[in-house]
Amino acid sequence: MHSALLSKRGIIFYLTFFVLAISKLCATQEDLEHLQNNPIQTEKPWIISADFLFWLASEEIASIWADVITVGDNTSSWGVPSFDFKWNYGFRLGMGYNLPYDQWDTILCWTWFRTETTNSLFASSLSLLQPEFFAAFLSGDYPNSMTCKWSLLLNMFDWELGRNFWTSKRLSLRPFLGIKGGWINQSIDTDYNNFIINEQITQNSGTEHVKNNFWGIGPLGGINSKWKIYGFDSNFFDLFGDFSAAAMWGTWIRGDNYKNTLAKTSSINLNNSSLGELMFRGFMGMGWDIKSKRLHFAAKIGYEMQLWLDQLRLATFQLQCLHNDLTLQGLTFNCRFDF
Repeated sequence: MHSALLSKRGIIFYLTFFVLAISKLCATQEDLEHLQNNPIQTEKPWIISADFLFWLASEEIASIWADVITVGDNTSSWGVPSFDFKWNYGFRLGMGYNLPYDQWDTILCWTWFRTETTNSLFASSLSLLQPEFFAAFLSGDYPNSMTCKWSLLLNMFDWELGRNFWTSKRLSLRPFLGIKGGWINQSIDTDYNNFIINEQITQNSGTEHVKNNFWGIGPLGGINSKWKIYGFDSNFFDLFGDFSAAAMWGTWIRGDNYKNTLAKTSSINLNNSSLGELMFRGFMGMGWDIKSKRLHFAAKIGYEMQLWLDQLRLATFQLQCLHNDLTLQGLTFNCRFDF
């Protein structure tokens, strides 16, 4: 009798669980149908995207380009002058398509950013300037003054295939996969003036050209998230966070050449390096979405950072071959039209 009672209770329990599960499933299906009609979804096929970039580049090696050696009667010092990039402008342009199959979308973007900086050093009666890059260092020349220009150019292409969906009434996610490829070119041009020969300042001078050119391609993956914080009709404000990473197979083409007015030349022969390159990107801020019968417009503004590991691979006298990271960060303003 006791077992029969347990059996009846078990049947009642499972029937109750089944009814609740069916009701929950129906409610979930209704929620999904509601979410699919949320204003962020668009039936417009074409996508145009444009970004304005105001970024700052930084690399650790930017402070290891020359020595300032000061020798006094009671005090001696060794200094490494700072070498900082300037804030500069760039852009990102994209063209894409909203696929009819399962609401997937695809987009191809081109990012262009260029920046440069200059620095000058002057020797005093107690100080001595010594170049740090190998070719100029091997020449044995000691300039009385030197001026350096450091340039960086980024050209990068991203192709993405993703799908945007709502996980709740206020949170949407867009996981994506794709391919990233392009190049990052860096050049360092230095003028060395008024060589000190036999403790005398002369009119002799020299120039040095150093390059660190990278190109690579590899798989890209990430996720875009959007939290709707306030909305009315088909318009709403949101907070967003976009994150991605790329694993690229790349090649570094490096060179260092020096020549002076005394007919002396020196060069550093570095073989091209074919190695892996990792890139991480984050973009966070606030957005605004507007949907009408003719188009869907979205705007985003926020902070973006890209970290390129071991991007600079040059040789200096003090540290030999370097493996230093490149960081690009700053303000990004994005506009997107679906029409």
